[in-house]
Amino acid sequence: MIPLAAVVVVFTISNRGLVSVDLWPASYSFQVPLFAAVLAAAFAGFLCGGLISFISGGRRRARNRQLMRMLENARREEAMLREQIKKLEAAKSAQAATPLLATSHPPLLTKVDAA
Repeated sequence: MIPLAAVVVVFTISNRGLVSVDLWPASYSFQVPLFAAVLAAAFAGFLCGGLISFISGGRRRARNRQLMRMLENARREEAMLREQIKKLEAAKSAQAATPLLATSHPPLLTKVDAA
């Protein structure tokens, strides 16, 4: 910024002469120093360029917001699924740790026993 400021100061000092600015089609004109007219035109161009850049990036910003929402939803779903996995693994390990109870099933009858 310092070199740019130095150029602006040198330009301002060397261009202090008055110029007439006529706002056609209105019959209004005024005189301003040359440096003021040039710097005002450069500033207006900077603002117009910034506005055009901002407007043209609208779709990109909207798409970025959509992708951020999708990413947040995916993260929430991942956390929920990880929690479900932990619960299922805990239930499975609890089931595996429980010894099988001796159940009294009636003996199977075979043809030999039935005769």
